[in-house]
Amino acid sequence: MASHASVPTILLYNAQGYGDKVAAAFNATNPGFKVVPYDDSTGPLFTKIQAEMAAGSPKWGIFWADGATEFAALDKLHALATNIVPKAASYNAAGMSNVPADGSFAPTGLTVSGALCYDKVAATGVTLPSKVSGLTSLPAGILGMNDPSQSGPTFPLIAGVMAHLAGITASMKPTNAQILAAVNDGENFYLKLKKNGLQVHPTNGPTLGAMESNPATLDAATIQSSACYGDINAKPKSYWPTGAVKYLDYSVALPSNLGIDAKLSPALQADAKKFVAYVLTTKGQLAMQHGDPYGDGLFWPVIKGVSPESYLPNYSVTRAYAINPYVWGPLENTINTWFTQNIVN
Repeated sequence: MASHASVPTILLYNAQGYGDKVAAAFNATNPGFKVVPYDDSTGPLFTKIQAEMAAGSPKWGIFWADGATEFAALDKLHALATNIVPKAASYNAAGMSNVPADGSFAPTGLTVSGALCYDKVAATGVTLPSKVSGLTSLPAGILGMNDPSQSGPTFPLIAGVMAHLAGITASMKPTNAQILAAVNDGENFYLKLKKNGLQVHPTNGPTLGAMESNPATLDAATIQSSACYGDINAKPKSYWPTGAVKYLDYSVALPSNLGIDAKLSPALQADAKKFVAYVLTTKGQLAMQHGDPYGDGLFWPVIKGVSPESYLPNYSVTRAYAINPYVWGPLENTINTWFTQNIVN
């Protein structure tokens, strides 16, 4: 939040492929201050924000990433400015269902985590399951996923599996005993996958790379929908012409969100809210889509009057399961640590 040539700047901790382009489009028409992107994966950015908070010297001003759990965890620590969702935002039903009561973070788009992406050649002869529970019965070593400590879409997937196994819906207020039982069931599920040769790569890119290599070192993976569609539909030439996406009995809803540091000055908070408002206009949504057309831009819009890219199926086919980020967000560090110690290592 330094001042350069008398123009205030706000640091955007950005885990979105379109973030830099959207910031540039915004800055071009808002000369009073400048949004400066700092790019990394969601996990490292979330860790950085927590470290800055612990040190009492936050550098970030706006955080943009997939998933709501990190934002809910920060909100519970009173680290986010509240009421940042602009009244003018024309949310559709999917968007409204992901707006928190205190308006401390603003949904900007929807993808899902847990789409079963697979290589049609590598998986020849393999019977893919119709349910998530069936993943444990796949041939040994052919399934992969991302590392939740690095990949933003992955912790919500793990939390969603835990919630679904225990029947904990987004509208429930589960007891501690119910949450512990859900976590235990989920841990046992991932331990079964590990025993069956689960491959864990850091993020979408390396996981896709393992499926796209010739020969493929991975047949299938439960990852983020937009990443799979992006590589399959890339122009002028597909990165993954033999790739395909299958939806099982459920995937996990993954809203992307913007949050603002509560410690920003009132003037900079007002400026940051202007950026949020821009993203939630038709122009901002199109800047997201065009900013990363074969990657994060392949989201289902949360704003009325904006259409998803033609490569995407109807959102209903994803059978997206919603989780309550305020239940699961505070458990993120603990569950990710368990995953690192027991599944990755």
